[in-house]
Amino acid sequence: MSQSESRRGVALVALCCAVYFTSYLTRKGYEASILAICDATGLARTAAGLASMATLAVYGLGQFATGFLADLFDPRKIIFLALLVTAGCNAAIPWTVDSVPAMVAVCAVNGFAQAMFWPPIVKIVAQNLRPEAYKGAVFWISVVAQAAIIAVFFLVSGCTHFAGWRLSFAVVTGLALAMAALWAATVRRYAPGRPGDRPGMRRPAQDEQLEKEEPTSGKTEAHQAPATASLGALLVAAGILPIMAAIVCQGFLRDGIEVWASSIVKDQYGLGTSGSIFSVSLLPIFGVASMAATRALRRWIGDEVKAAAALFAMGLVCATLLFAANGATLAVGLPVLAILSATMHGANLLLTAEVPGHFARHRHVGTVAGLLNAFTYVGAAISIYGFPVLCERLHGWRPVFAVWMAVLALAVALCLLALRRWLPFTRGDSRM
Repeated sequence: MSQSESRRGVALVALCCAVYFTSYLTRKGYEASILAICDATGLARTAAGLASMATLAVYGLGQFATGFLADLFDPRKIIFLALLVTAGCNAAIPWTVDSVPAMVAVCAVNGFAQAMFWPPIVKIVAQNLRPEAYKGAVFWISVVAQAAIIAVFFLVSGCTHFAGWRLSFAVVTGLALAMAALWAATVRRYAPGRPGDRPGMRRPAQDEQLEKEEPTSGKTEAHQAPATASLGALLVAAGILPIMAAIVCQGFLRDGIEVWASSIVKDQYGLGTSGSIFSVSLLPIFGVASMAATRALRRWIGDEVKAAAALFAMGLVCATLLFAANGATLAVGLPVLAILSATMHGANLLLTAEVPGHFARHRHVGTVAGLLNAFTYVGAAISIYGFPVLCERLHGWRPVFAVWMAVLALAVALCLLALRRWLPFTRGDSRM
C-alpha cells in the first residue's frame, strides 16, 4: 500500500468515525434523557419506553431496506440525508413530550434515519479499503460509538443539572447539521463503490487479487461459490440463522441495559436522578475498553463466533452475580453491570461488524451488515419496553436479572450451534 493510499484510508476512517459518533449522539440522546424526562414531566416509564422502542423497532426494520439500498445506490448521499433527517427529529422531540403519540411518531422517523448510517458506512469502508484494513476500520468506528455514549451521558447529566434536559437536544441537533456540512464537503473524494458491486458487473480488482493469492486447495464449497451467488444461498452456507438469533440476545441485553441502567441504579441503590445518569457513564467507559479486549480475544481464539460465545459466557457470570447480590452495594453492582454491558458491546462488534466482512467478496456486504444489525434491534425493542414492565409487575429488578441469565445461556448455545457451518464457510478468510 502506498503512503498516499494509506493517508486516504486513515482520512476515510476518521470521517466515518465522526459520522458514526454523531449518529450515536442523535440516537442515544433520548435514551439517556428518559429518566430526566420522566421525573420532570411525570411521564410513565412504560410510555417513555414506548417511544424508545419505536425508534429501535423502526431502526431494526430499516436496516433491511438501507442495507439493500446501500448495495444499489450511492451510500454517500444516503448518509447525508440521514444526518439532515435525524437533526430535524432531535429538534422536534422536546416539543412532543406532552403527547405520547407524537413523541412515538417523531422517534420512529428518527429510527429510520438512524438505519441509514451503518450499512452505507460499512459499504464505503469495504469498497475503499483493502481487506486487511477492514477489521481495523470497523474496530475504530465501534470505539467511537462507545465514546459517543460516554459523551451523551455526560452531556445529558450536565444539561439536566444546570439547564434542563431540553438543552441536550438542541446541542445534538446543531452537531448533526455541522456534520452534514462536513460530510458533503469531504466525502466526494471517495468512491461510493468499485466495479463489481452490483449484479452483472465484473468483480472488484481487490477480490480478483485475493483469489490469485489464496491457495485453491482445501477450500470449501461455500468458498468456491461465485461472487454472484444468491444471498439466500450464502446465508445458508454460512449457517447464519443461529448467529442472527444470538444477535437478538445481544441486542436484548446491550440496549436494554443502556436505556434502563440509570433507573436500575436509582431503584437499587437510591441515588438521585442526575447522579444516577452520571454514574452509568461508567458503562460506556467499560465499553470502550471492551473494544480492544474483544479484538485481542478474537485474535487469540481465531474466530468471531467463538469469541462471541466466550463473551456471552462472561456476561452470564455477571448476570448471575447481579441476581445473587440483589442490590447489596453500589461499589459491587455498578462495575458488574458495566462489565456485563461491555461484553455485549464486544459481542456486537464481532457479530454485526466483523462477520459481514466475510461477505465482501460476494458483493453482499452492505445487505448482510444491515440484515445482521437489524436483529440487534429486534432484541433491543423487546427489552426497552419489556424491562420496566417486568420490573413493575414482578416488583423489582431481581426477576429481570434472572431473565438476563436465561438469555445469555441461550446465546452461548446459539453461537456454538452456528460453528458447524460458520467455520467451513470462513476457512481461508484469514486476511479478513
